[in-house]
Amino acid sequence: MQTNKYKLVNIAGLSEHNGIPVRTLRSFMAARKIPFLKFGHRTIFFDPEEVDRALQRFEVQEVGSRPHRGAAK
Repeated sequence: MQTNKYKLVNIAGLSEHNGIPVRTLRSFMAARKIPFLKFGHRTIFFDPEEVDRALQRFEVQEVGSRPHRGAAK
């Protein structure tokens, strides 16, 4: 049985996988919002599963999903 645990992609592959523009991904890298592996000066790889988990931290919940404390019943 083969797993995708060690499947790494470059920034273009990550952009295709997530549907996020390369420029945005580079901004996330600079802000250290997504994990990446850097081998040398130019070679950068990403684990798509780890990036997905990191991006889930920034998910915003729906406005009406949690009742307000002071809301009338």
